Amino acid sequence: MHGFDRLTGCFLIDGARPALIETGPKSTVPAVLEQLAAGGIQTLDWIVVTHIHLDHAGAAGTLARHFPDARVAVHEVGAPHLIDPSKLWASATRIYGDRMEELWGGIDPIPEDRIMALSDGDVVDLGDGRKLEAVDTPGHARHHHAYLDDVTGSLFAGDALGVRLPDIGVIRPATPPPEFDLEDALASIDRIRELHPRQIWLTHFGPVDQDLDTLCDEAQTALETWAKWVEEARMETAELDRAAKLVETRARADMEARVDPQAAARMSQATSYWMNTWGYMRYFDKKGRTAAE
Repeated sequence: MHGFDRLTGCFLIDGARPALIETGPKSTVPAVLEQLAAGGIQTLDWIVVTHIHLDHAGAAGTLARHFPDARVAVHEVGAPHLIDPSKLWASATRIYGDRMEELWGGIDPIPEDRIMALSDGDVVDLGDGRKLEAVDTPGHARHHHAYLDDVTGSLFAGDALGVRLPDIGVIRPATPPPEFDLEDALASIDRIRELHPRQIWLTHFGPVDQDLDTLCDEAQTALETWAKWVEEARMETAELDRAAKLVETRARADMEARVDPQAAARMSQATSYWMNTWGYMRYFDKKGRTAAE
């Protein structure tokens, strides 16, 4: 994605009813199809997305055309935006401007009759008694599910725990506008902790080699640390660009004290300083209006 490897992942459950969890953006479809073919996958029963952001579900419509027997499972709040993605695309355009096609490659609509809209606790039938349970995990977005495989105990966490690239090992929260909510994000991590999954898979990126409590503690600490940085920046300026630069200075100093500067730059391709700052600023603004009312 964006010219880098090991930034975003798709995960195949190759069972009685094969399921692809996450799709990546449309721009990555050739890589996804190449790897599925290399694994001997000729058909899919399910295409499952944790949420509708373009780096997770942007290729869902394209892959659904390629695999005409597959149904697409998605959070009930996000489902209408995969059926008609025009508002989703327009919203992302306000963030990425004229780089949309370059970064994401477009987005294809999905016929309504091929969508399975899921609420908390609903299951995707993987065949032979195996199930994938949808776990409501808002915070990053209202339309966010993690998915728990009842046979392996693997939890596909989407962005609920943030970004942790395998060669970096440091968690960065993913806090994009317009729906990021700090309290919900912290509570979702607690819920993941209570599920006691045997393995965590992050869309950004891959299986995690830490124990569950350590991972969840680090994810919550990262959210709270970034909240402090943004609040401090807001005391100096109300301008997003200036605030993002102040946060970037703090975050880079913290990151580069632990990892190679080039690795830190690669991390920013998965979740940017500017977007994270914007998400927190919108959250703080909304929280302030609520308190005033």
